[in-house]
Amino acid sequence: MHKADEAGVDDGAHMLKIMVVTLALMGAVSACSMFDREQVHSGYVGPAALNQDQVTRLLNEQGYTDVTGLHKNGSDWIGSAVNKDGQEVNFDIDKGGAIHTK
Repeated sequence: MHKADEAGVDDGAHMLKIMVVTLALMGAVSACSMFDREQVHSGYVGPAALNQDQVTRLLNEQGYTDVTGLHKNGSDWIGSAVNKDGQEVNFDIDKGGAIHTK
């Protein structure tokens, strides 16, 4: 075999090893997720899937403080808070995550 041919064989063997290891890791990750208690149907987790503390944290990250009356209405979260300007507002967080103030 020529050196160029040997290099091609080595590269091919190396790629094969990488593919085998990658597939093994993917299988291991899939197996681990099968035994999890919760089944994830989508990468998107909307506000309806959040609990009250998580929604409060989301609002705080958007500049709202003093969140009160927070409750779920179907897939929306409703309540009151103080906005960045210091004004008390009523809000509705829709299933897409948009915060609507009134």
